[in-house]
Amino acid sequence: MNDWESGIIQVDGERAIYSSLTEDQLLETTWYSKYFHSVRRLGNNYIWYHFDQVSLLRRHFFVSVCFKDTSLIVVEISLQGNEFPTSWDNWSEEGERKRQGEHDRLLQQHLSVKPSYRQTKPYPYMEYELSWGKISSYFDPRSGNTAIAFKYKDE
Repeated sequence: MNDWESGIIQVDGERAIYSSLTEDQLLETTWYSKYFHSVRRLGNNYIWYHFDQVSLLRRHFFVSVCFKDTSLIVVEISLQGNEFPTSWDNWSEEGERKRQGEHDRLLQQHLSVKPSYRQTKPYPYMEYELSWGKISSYFDPRSGNTAIAFKYKDE
């Protein structure tokens, strides 16, 4: 079971992502080998690892994990499925808003706390403050991105 209130995300029944996860530890995991899609090195000590069709909560997600200087900074997960846009060819604001609605429902189901911040304009955003960091749900029409973000505090 996922324990999002503790900042823990499980993949395939194992504790996969947590606040003290290092880049080296990630590279050694089974789920890294199974779901790896791509890596993006930004040249400023930030590196993003991307994973495709990751099974979480009996659904499939695109997962992006960001490290700075080998320390975990943020994880973004975004639902995948035929009911949501899959590329720029079929992207629509309506499809992304539908995805965000599902993200918001997942957070309400898996967190016992209420959002600490919510906005609807200029774009929808909801945030939960927790002892280890923050979880947010957002849709950004400027970038076309919709995700649940786990932002870990610097240790």
